[in-house]
Amino acid sequence: MANDETNHVHDDIGCLEAIETLYAYLDGELDDDVSIEQVQKHMEHCRSCYSRAQMERKLSEYIRSLNKKKAPTALQSKLKKLLADI
Repeated sequence: MANDETNHVHDDIGCLEAIETLYAYLDGELDDDVSIEQVQKHMEHCRSCYSRAQMERKLSEYIRSLNKKKAPTALQSKLKKLLADI
């Protein structure tokens, strides 16, 4: 069984490729099942990439929650005027 684990780690995409693919993975933009599986397998054993993915998920959730709040009326007026002048 140790040989299987060695092969699993050897077949791993590595941190660089995982990070390059992370945002597409988190945003649901990966449509390739193999790429999705590779990212998931990498994060199963790489604490650093897993932690990064968790932090990015939390940040995205926070940013989405801010979207529900309205900008102050004065700011809205300034933005409308700027857009009208364009």
